Amino acid sequence: MDTWHGHFPITYFVFQALLKKKAEAETATLSRAESVLFNACEFWAAVAKRELSPYLETRSVPRMLLAFEAFSEIGAVRVASALRMAMADCPEVPSSTWLRQKALVLEAHLLDTEDAVDALIAQYATVHLPRHSSEGQQPVATQSSRSTGPGN
Repeated sequence: MDTWHGHFPITYFVFQALLKKKAEAETATLSRAESVLFNACEFWAAVAKRELSPYLETRSVPRMLLAFEAFSEIGAVRVASALRMAMADCPEVPSSTWLRQKALVLEAHLLDTEDAVDALIAQYATVHLPRHSSEGQQPVATQSSRSTGPGN
């Protein structure tokens, strides 16, 4: 998921930093806030790149549940609601055809969301992550543009 950088530099920065932390040491654990951001960024990148079906392929329900929890936590209520509805429709053992079709419908719905997901990710990161960074993170407060979805 390394080709989509999100609308705000902080979205990409946070995702890359969390990927790096997760990969650096097997014993490194993410804090609750880091896990929320990681799951939101990972899922949102899959949606933005229109790769939701392959992302959900082997672990559709657990990944949708983690994404639902993450988007609920950051305040993306419309995204969380769409995920809740998708999980409610999910058969106990979803077929690959069902998953592909559901992923396409869900992607289209999420790409058209009114939730400002990137702004919500940036806001959550600003509030919940430590301010110190050795990689030159810029303050998020200066970013005032609002996104309405990953494609806008």
